[in-house]
Amino acid sequence: MSFNTNSKNTCVITNVDSYLGYALAYRFLEAKKKKEDDFIARQNIRVFCRNRSGYGLSHLEEMGAEIVEVDYEDQEKLRRHLKNVRSVALIPESSQKRLKEAENLIKVSCDEKVEFFCMHSMIGVDAVENDQEFQNLQEYLKIEKKVKENFGDNHTVIRHTKFNQLFYFMAPLIEGENKIALPVKEDSKWGTVDINDVINACYLLVRKEHGSHESINAERMKKLYQFTPEQNKTTKEIVNEIGKGLGREDLKYSKISENELKQHLQRMRDDKRFKNRPQTQQQGEKWDRDGPWTFPLGKYLNDRAIDTAMECWRLADKGKADIKSDDLKKLLNRNPHNLEEYFKKNRDQFKQFK
Repeated sequence: MSFNTNSKNTCVITNVDSYLGYALAYRFLEAKKKKEDDFIARQNIRVFCRNRSGYGLSHLEEMGAEIVEVDYEDQEKLRRHLKNVRSVALIPESSQKRLKEAENLIKVSCDEKVEFFCMHSMIGVDAVENDQEFQNLQEYLKIEKKVKENFGDNHTVIRHTKFNQLFYFMAPLIEGENKIALPVKEDSKWGTVDINDVINACYLLVRKEHGSHESINAERMKKLYQFTPEQNKTTKEIVNEIGKGLGREDLKYSKISENELKQHLQRMRDDKRFKNRPQTQQQGEKWDRDGPWTFPLGKYLNDRAIDTAMECWRLADKGKADIKSDDLKKLLNRNPHNLEEYFKKNRDQFKQFK
């Protein structure tokens, strides 16, 4: 089934005051601005946030986004901003009411007959369905199920693994003490991907699936995509690759407790180096280097976000994060950037943390 309700030409991206939300909105706005694709060029891009100050959202506005501050518990306000919307990309909140807020958004989107609903989730959520150590990841799984219940064929879920760029929060330790410290065993297998590959794949997915139609061809689109590296590696191998990419062949690894990493991330949250996005040139055609759109702000590290990150590291430590898929490779039509290549290309950005 391909939808043809031509009057609907607004796409909503939620939670753009989050890391993935900002980067995703940036990619689609860049495509619209440069008229990379006729379908995207005709869409209005409306972005939802809790608070527009302190996240650099004015740049998205300059690129053409309509920014809306929302209270995800206020169904009436949501209804106003979801009226005549074609598609919604839900990035769950890092909030104490994440599940309820997502349920509200899904319900109102369904009531307003949004044509297509995409949820961004995390790999491994189905492996911890009955494990009380993973309450945040269980919420993601519950949200996935709600999306499926409400939108049936007209939805997709994209599960993400960890992003290479989150190692920026480890950069002061890498540059200062020549080490990486995580609460994961040396022989546990896991993986990370470049968020530039991820946002590009999301854009290419939409471009590929709408084809020559006025809307996304929902039946052709898979219901689940998992964006992972082609091969996961042990913690030791990952640290070696990062070291090679940064020109630090002797980069060391230290296994620490979750509480120690938590304290480190809380310090990074308040570190002035993570207060603002760097002012650098705009992205070129290749999307193979970091820029302001991929820089992780300290503000993203609220307590719920840190707790969720701890569960992701716990998943890796327990050997439950060795999940592989070629979805990312197929959409990009090339191998995703590997770790060594990524760190080599972004070496200068990491060296700024000396």
